[in-house]
Amino acid sequence: MKVNTLQRYGLRAMIEVALHNQDGLFQKDIAKNQNISNRYLDHIISRLKAAGLLKNKSGKKSGYILGRKPEDITVLDIMNAFQTDVQIVDCVDADFECEKKETCVVGKFWWDLNGCIKTFLEATSLKSLVFQQNQVNEAV
Repeated sequence: MKVNTLQRYGLRAMIEVALHNQDGLFQKDIAKNQNISNRYLDHIISRLKAAGLLKNKSGKKSGYILGRKPEDITVLDIMNAFQTDVQIVDCVDADFECEKKETCVVGKFWWDLNGCIKTFLEATSLKSLVFQQNQVNEAV
């Protein structure tokens, strides 16, 4: 499994917004703080908004805020905003047809590993990553 750039930058953007969630954060500030081009960030933000993870803040100072509480957003939610499901190999796809599906030990290994990865991503909340980022920021 390779995490694509949209997913990596999407996670960084979500952490950045969560760090400033009370006030809202402008796209240009996310781009600057995370060193992501504004044009590329357009694609990222539109997917995060479509997934309900980000929303526009209303009022004079708009910008973006989280669509849900950070403890209710998992890394898996963020990853799924850009790709329908975590699949480390093709054979873990429910629609994948393989003549060895019933007898392949390696296939079961991939299913189990894929499940462990999904469980880890689902167990990691945005809130925990923000906490870790705050610790790093305080140490610097």
